[in-house]
Amino acid sequence: MDDLDKKILGELQRDSRSSFTKIAQRIGVSTATVSERVKRLTKKGIICGYTVVLDTSELGMVTLITKIKIELGYSVDDVGKEIAKLDESCCIHHITGAFDLLVISKCVGHGKCGAVIEKKKNIEGVQSVDAEIVLNTLKEEIKVKL
Repeated sequence: MDDLDKKILGELQRDSRSSFTKIAQRIGVSTATVSERVKRLTKKGIICGYTVVLDTSELGMVTLITKIKIELGYSVDDVGKEIAKLDESCCIHHITGAFDLLVISKCVGHGKCGAVIEKKKNIEGVQSVDAEIVLNTLKEEIKVKL
């Protein structure tokens, strides 16, 4: 990945609905160059998709953060895949420290958080779940500086 790829990715992160022509104009290359680079970045798995970013708090959703300890003899990846099947699971990280997984979930209202915690506790291989509810989000985005 070179500087041109980084510029294209930066433009796509800013507005993934921008046409290749607009991106090309902004960074000073041809539309064909942008198109070819985007195809290559997609094929490599660097670009995974395009989506709409929602302000979930405006939708009445609550962010639930859970740290999960896996029982000995169980695979972190296998348990993580089961947690990923839950509709509320947004982000799952294998982490260092006293816990094995950090899971970010979005729940409709505070009342739903308890049910989501219980679903996680009932997954085979989960030893314990430590949960926190986010009171206020100061920053939440998926953009990265390249």
